[in-house]
Amino acid sequence: MKVLSSCNTSKTLSAGNMESLIECQSEADVKKCPPLFPADTEDGLCHSTDETKKKKMLSQSFTLRRRSTNRNSLGQLESGAKIALFGQPLAIICGEDDTLPQPVQDLLAILYVKGPATEGIFRKAANEKARKELKEDLNKGGNVDLKSKSVHLLAVVLKDFLRNIPSKLLSADLYEKWIQALEKPSKQEKIEELKEVADKLPRPNLILLKNLLSLLHHISQNAESNRMDSSNLAICVGPNMLSPEMDNMLPLEVQKEMNDKVC
Repeated sequence: MKVLSSCNTSKTLSAGNMESLIECQSEADVKKCPPLFPADTEDGLCHSTDETKKKKMLSQSFTLRRRSTNRNSLGQLESGAKIALFGQPLAIICGEDDTLPQPVQDLLAILYVKGPATEGIFRKAANEKARKELKEDLNKGGNVDLKSKSVHLLAVVLKDFLRNIPSKLLSADLYEKWIQALEKPSKQEKIEELKEVADKLPRPNLILLKNLLSLLHHISQNAESNRMDSSNLAICVGPNMLSPEMDNMLPLEVQKEMNDKVC
């Protein structure tokens, strides 16, 4: 993230796009709201076209989408069966068109708007009881007014979500390739290699990665007020995004060395 966040980009994601996600009031409305990152754009960034209206935000319940390519792996679960949000592969909880679950979209949208002005975002802890309760509510698929929650609580819950993705967001299978990309001699070669590794991710993982990097970059641009530059953000968020398989079986000093590389 430290490599990518220092690069100049030709397009930027405006707050309007993030806020437009908060407008979604029902599962039917989700299709009307523009995705954070259109899949057919060159760099995954989009521009705001509509004026955002303030509405009460509701985190929607989501259902298991059965794909024709993986029905056997999903067992006998019915098409409308609800499943937990946390601890599931993204391919299961994302929509058939790889749209992120509505609660995750809401978290990203609110943090994009409020995160830059929040000191210690992703670094400061939140009330543990409140974290567990919010996580449980989201797992149940009920309506949750995330907009009324503490910004630090939402950031902690987002990290919790990332940490519980099986094999992590950046895929444990690609761990060595991510690390090898950083061994390229020049900054530009590193960036190109990182892009190639990212293209090997499952599409839902890549979509969430683009959204997450946009959020973190946006927050780092306001480091003077929030005290969270790209280095601090990498330390707080990075280990939740990537780790090798069975890393908890390794000696602590080895785990620390690997975490440093991930950051």
